[in-house]
Formats: sequence, C-alpha cells, structure tokens
Amino acid sequence: MNVKEISRLILASWPCRSVLAGVERMPFGRTTLNRLSQNRGVFLSFAEAWFAARSGAHGGHDHPDAVNLHLELSKELRPSDYAVLFWLSRFGSGENLRIFDFGGNAGNLYYSYSPYLQARSGNGLGRIEWTVFDLPAVIEAGRKLAIERGANELKFVGSVSEITEQHVLLVSGAFHYWEQSVTAFVKQFPRRPAHILLNRTPVHDEKSSFITVQRTGSYAVPCIVRNAAGIVGDFSSMGYTLHDRWPCLELSLKLPLYPDRSLPHYSGFYFRRD
Repeated sequence: MNVKEISRLILASWPCRSVLAGVERMPFGRTTLNRLSQNRGVFLSFAEAWFAARSGAHGGHDHPDAVNLHLELSKELRPSDYAVLFWLSRFGSGENLRIFDFGGNAGNLYYSYSPYLQARSGNGLGRIEWTVFDLPAVIEAGRKLAIERGANELKFVGSVSEITEQHVLLVSGAFHYWEQSVTAFVKQFPRRPAHILLNRTPVHDEKSSFITVQRTGSYAVPCIVRNAAGIVGDFSSMGYTLHDRWPCLELSLKLPLYPDRSLPHYSGFYFRRD
C-alpha cells in the first residue's frame, strides 16, 4: 500500500470525515478545501467550475484526446453496458430500432453495441438506425471514422431537431455535462422520445446536487452530480416513469477532501413516457 492509498484511508475515516464536513460548513471553508483539492473541488456554479477547469488544462470536450479515449474504451463492453443492451434488445419489436445517441462522441457506442444488436435483423426485428449528436469538432471526427469503417447505419447531426418519437434516447456518460435543468433537457426535444436511457451518470442519494471538475492529463470539464430523487422527480414531472436503475461499477467519484460527496459508483436509469 503506497502513501496515496494510506492518505485516502485516513481521510475516509470517520474522525476525518467529521472534521472535513465541519470545515466545509465554515465561512470560506469550501474555498479552502478547493484550493487544497485542486481538480477535485466542489463548486456552486458551472461558471466557477469552468474557471477551475481551464486553469492549467484545456477546458472542453472537443480535445482530440477525448475522442480517442472514448474510442479506446469502446473496444470492449463495460459492466453497465449490459443493462443498456438488455433494454435496447426489447425496443422496436418488428420495426427498425432508432437510437438517438445524445453526446455520443464519435459513435463509440455504436461500434460497441452493433455486434450484439445485429441479431435483430436476422430475427426479423428490423435494422438499426443510429444517430449521434455532439459538438461540431467531434462530429467531424466521427464522420471520418464512419467512412473509414464503412459504418453505413451511423449518422451524425448537429441539432436535436431530428429526433422523433420513435427514437430511443440514449445518453451515456454525457448527462452530467448538461448544465441546465432536467426539465430544460427534456423540453429541448421537439418530439419527445418514448424511452430514455441514462447510463454512466454520477448521482448522490443523500446530498443535494453539486458541481465538480473531471480532469485528465490533457483536458478538464465540469460536471454536475445530481440528487437521485431529484432526477426521478424531474423526469416524472415531464411525464416519464422510472422503470429501472442499475449501478455502473466501472466508474466512481473520489473527492478526498469531500468524502461525504464521493461515490462508490455511477448509476444508470431507464425512463418511459407515460
């Protein structure tokens, strides 16, 4: 066990948790902890988090390393992918399966999932129509890659206006980057989908929503950790019912100086429109 691991165990101990929670409640306590935390702080707004993200790193999702990272991760399925595949295999029986991949990067999930969903065509369940929405620079990289790989079922768009009620809305590893409310997220779609799958998103069952920064060696981006009950309530107010929730064991959130806000794993949700 190295020094870093020992330090984390000490900080996670009950006496330290109590002390750190007390410091956070003090005037200027959060500011002090954030200075010590560097890239693992807690922020009150996305503007504050973006300022921290851009200090010392490229701030944003359009860095080439972001595309390469997600493509590398897509080479094999991760634990939470199986829950998504379970539900996708049950949608659109007898019809084409239309997926609108919000924040879908270069189409990495299409490459991961398509070998397992292709069996639909052989069973008379229709073909797959996969549409990715993301930032312009990411879309450009995705289109080039799709041409190279001959991915004819993969389409890229720069607007959510092309979504239809027949699309399954898939938001994997992207919902926590949405800076507005859940209500605003749903309202942006001119035709609201009947099914929404959220995967690999950090939620807290006890704490109110808060914002932190995710940082790699080359880029950093703010993200929001939403309250789990708040997400369910907000989707319910928009006419959606929660039908499933699963743990995403491959991802966790470690905030050493905010141990009560750390997460052992991310979560996934399936909402169906009433």
